Amino acid sequence: MRFSSRVRSELAPNDFFRAVEQLRSSGSPVWDLTVSNPTAAGLEYPLDEIRSALGDAARHSYQPDPRGLPAAREAVAGYYRGHGKNVSLDSIVLTSGTSEAYAYLFKLLCSPGDVLLFPTPSYPLVELIAELEGVAARPYPLAGKNWRWDAKNLFEKLTPGARAVIAVSPNNPTGSMLTGEELRDVSGFCSSHGLALIVDEVFLDYPSPGREGNGISTAGNPGALTFTLGGLSKSCGLPQMKLAWIAVSGPEEETRDALLRLEFIADAFLSVGTPVQQAAPALLALGAQVREQIRRRVNLNEDTMKGTLGNHPGATIFPRDGGWYAVIGLPSGMDDEEFSLNLLNTQKVVVQPGYLFDFENAQAVIVSLLTPADLFNEGVKRISAFLQKPSEK
Repeated sequence: MRFSSRVRSELAPNDFFRAVEQLRSSGSPVWDLTVSNPTAAGLEYPLDEIRSALGDAARHSYQPDPRGLPAAREAVAGYYRGHGKNVSLDSIVLTSGTSEAYAYLFKLLCSPGDVLLFPTPSYPLVELIAELEGVAARPYPLAGKNWRWDAKNLFEKLTPGARAVIAVSPNNPTGSMLTGEELRDVSGFCSSHGLALIVDEVFLDYPSPGREGNGISTAGNPGALTFTLGGLSKSCGLPQMKLAWIAVSGPEEETRDALLRLEFIADAFLSVGTPVQQAAPALLALGAQVREQIRRRVNLNEDTMKGTLGNHPGATIFPRDGGWYAVIGLPSGMDDEEFSLNLLNTQKVVVQPGYLFDFENAQAVIVSLLTPADLFNEGVKRISAFLQKPSEK
């Protein structure tokens, strides 16, 4: 049988993931500092209220709307008003997740073989979805030690057939957020070169302390045809609910044409469940309780990490504007995969090597600040001990 070239033929896990799974299956205690699933992070959810919202929603008849039920889209518009953005419910299209949102947008913007520009370092999702959609993805580097957006870098990576620029703000895992000036520059670049701008803002609700004003939502951006992505998975810590959205903005005619075509695409799938759409207003309101817990957890773990590793000669804690990941720089010349494997074998601590996120030179590892606090505390202590005993590696 000949399968599509869109799906990679080599799907086996690499050496690092095999080692992690082997340790987990051995029954040995593991200090996993990569916890990214909110429902597995020991948070307290308002379960009775969530059940009630979904139970009430299940009684509704099925009346599909390709863009999503108006009440759900109005709830999303209200979410953006909470971020100081006036977004019409008519500019919102619901999807079952941000991965599906990307797929819809790649269908909308790209013919087979067209090019998308995506940032590095960043989470390795866009390239995979682009492959599945028959689209080429080309990386552009975020600039400097703090991983900023620079239109010059975009211009240098501009190629024939380019259709869109993708940004993640806050970026995963660097935590860098688009500033107002950067958004204006990137929007101007996209507008002048006939490109759309796709901004993944799933971590928007988690700015670092003191950096709340460093980044803004791109919803309602008038400077270029812009697609802003969000969802319940991160904003409410509810990945199992499978509800996300695309907020479309930009020049009026382009926005109108894009929304008509997105509606056509969404109508072919009608993937979003009616119960979660009916429950969306209640879930977004209840999500405030979960968001506050996540913010406290992330801030506590960041303080713990800085207190344990901040002055360590073998580690560099990079600043972050938001999100729930942290980048730990390694000593010069130290290989990130070797470090991660040795840390796993000797200390039973799981971190993610930087090469998984396309870090230049890959001399960094990534930890999740969402990890339960006691587990995180012990894990960073073990990282510190590991760094202090190079002869035992």
